[in-house]
Amino acid sequence: MQAQPPSMLKPALVSGTVFGVVAAIPVVNWVNCACCALIIGSGFLAAYLLSQQHKAADVAFTPSTGAQVGLMSGLVYGVVTSIVSTILSFVFGFGDFDKMLEQMREMGTVNPETMQQITHFMQSTGPTVILLFGVFMSLLLGAIFATLGGLIGGSLFRVTPAQPPEGSPELPPPPPPVGPGA
Repeated sequence: MQAQPPSMLKPALVSGTVFGVVAAIPVVNWVNCACCALIIGSGFLAAYLLSQQHKAADVAFTPSTGAQVGLMSGLVYGVVTSIVSTILSFVFGFGDFDKMLEQMREMGTVNPETMQQITHFMQSTGPTVILLFGVFMSLLLGAIFATLGGLIGGSLFRVTPAQPPEGSPELPPPPPPVGPGA
């Protein structure tokens, strides 16, 4: 009987949650400006954690398995970072659109017509549409870049079983060498 591969759920939840919370923290989230490093790290960590479980269970762990757990981790990351960012925005007032519009007006670098369109858009849609767009982007970027991180992790942490699974046909022994005088 072949050993069952471990579940991807726990590594994806752990990695996605840790990196999602870190990515929601203001200033720390700037690390994502470096090629989405936190998102890639989420998939990479998930692949590492799952590879360790596969190694303990003596089950193969391939880059495709790493990509799958990376994808799951990226989706968890997207949801967690959206929730935590929203909570932090409401608690600390980071998402005050009126203040942002006022600062843009004071800078004077934005064309008045463009400023009027931005103001109209923000007032007509409200924060809900902008929040939903943020959630969508977090999920999309999380899925893409965490899958990439899982693929990289799957390549680095590849596991091959020590022995063939039970029930698989044994290879016949090699033929005896043929030499002169045999």
